[in-house]
Amino acid sequence: MKKNGNSDSKWIITAQVYEEIRQTIGCRKPEQGGILGSSDGVHIDYYYFDKTADRSSASYTMDHKTLNKVIHKWNDNGIQLVGIIHSHPYGFNSPSIGDRETASHIIKSLDVKGRFFTPIVQVSPKLNGDITIYPYSFEETIEMKKQPMIVEQADVSELKRKKQLELDRLAPNRFKRIESVFPDNLMSKKTVICIGCGGSRTFLETLARCGVGNFVLFDADVIEDTNIATQGAYISEIGKLKTEVIKERILDINPLAEVKCINRFLDNEITDDEFDFITNLNALRKGDVLLCGCTDDFYAQDRCAQLSVKFSIPYLAAQIFKEGKGHEVIFYYPGVTASCPRCMLASRYKKMFETNEKAVGSSAGAAVCVTDYLNAIKSYTALYILCYREPQTPLYHLLDRMADRNYLMTKCSFDFTAPAFVPLEELAEKESDLSFPFVTIAIGQTPEADCPLCKGYGIITKDKVNIADTRNIPDNQGKKQ
Repeated sequence: MKKNGNSDSKWIITAQVYEEIRQTIGCRKPEQGGILGSSDGVHIDYYYFDKTADRSSASYTMDHKTLNKVIHKWNDNGIQLVGIIHSHPYGFNSPSIGDRETASHIIKSLDVKGRFFTPIVQVSPKLNGDITIYPYSFEETIEMKKQPMIVEQADVSELKRKKQLELDRLAPNRFKRIESVFPDNLMSKKTVICIGCGGSRTFLETLARCGVGNFVLFDADVIEDTNIATQGAYISEIGKLKTEVIKERILDINPLAEVKCINRFLDNEITDDEFDFITNLNALRKGDVLLCGCTDDFYAQDRCAQLSVKFSIPYLAAQIFKEGKGHEVIFYYPGVTASCPRCMLASRYKKMFETNEKAVGSSAGAAVCVTDYLNAIKSYTALYILCYREPQTPLYHLLDRMADRNYLMTKCSFDFTAPAFVPLEELAEKESDLSFPFVTIAIGQTPEADCPLCKGYGIITKDKVNIADTRNIPDNQGKKQ
């Protein structure tokens, strides 16, 4: 193990690592923690959040098995373990006796030379990312004491300028053929928030190719071998986080895009305020953001729907039906669409709450072409939403033509039946030269009079609906977590 600097040297935390600490430790109740790494012995430019740790309101015990794997991987790539970081309850801003024992154990077992950084984080009671870091370091022969620390400030404008110059050199005509559809760099100001990223890979890549400039990706899953056939993944990606792989693809398409990876599931651990903070919703114009519920979990999709209504932002969700015989897309635009997401799926809500099932769809049994077909429809719909009332694009008015038909169902197999397709089946029976093997129907919607979400208003305004808390995902016994 390399020596970790000297007693007078300052640790410099990069802006990116500091932001990751804010979004993880800074948005959760104490005690939470992780490990810190350095590629040059000066900058702390690597951080791993210990999300599987054993913790309580007064203690934090690292998940040694998982962290050891991360440390070994860091070592293989020349990244040096330089410290551990964790949060304490308010008022306790120095390392405890247990913290010293942990640091001493790590130093001995990993043969750490020199100082080991052991900062303590104090988080805001609002759990909104406001943090104070108390920098301590520890050496086996020296008592813990405060260590000089600097948080590096990123010169975002200079970084973007350099990226722009390099991009103009490598691919100056990358968006040339779609300038008439998305002129004046229109899509660069748009933000897509995607909950569940596995099957939505090509959907997100398509939006990147259309110039969308900002992505927030929520998913804690890693790529498995079963994803190769159904989600367009590759063998070389097995074991990697789905969000990070998609981020790499997006930046390979548009290096100027901002991609924030939230390697967590949208569960009850994430408060509404934290969701607001992570996604920066308060700073976004309603027409510039789209929330996408792309998870198979019914309750997570329900929460997405509630968040879209609560924060008055457009919403899109999709589902593949059993064995890939069909799929659906629903969308909601506050003040435009006729029905809210809950209205459209009223019968499904009733069934799910009665049976307490966990999901309604899956890519199991569906060839990847079914997923790609669904992603193509999602992409078109997303563009209609993101371009709505943007006068410089020819797509500006198309959402109006679908406002009361915001439920799209697609027939991918002759075996797929639904009431919406009966007229087509009858027509095919009468006309022997007609067949409808692949077709999408936009189904008319009306608000549900007793809808618990929109109260039957359909077109929702904040003065009509007030949602205090959307955290409603039940545990295995059907109770809220």
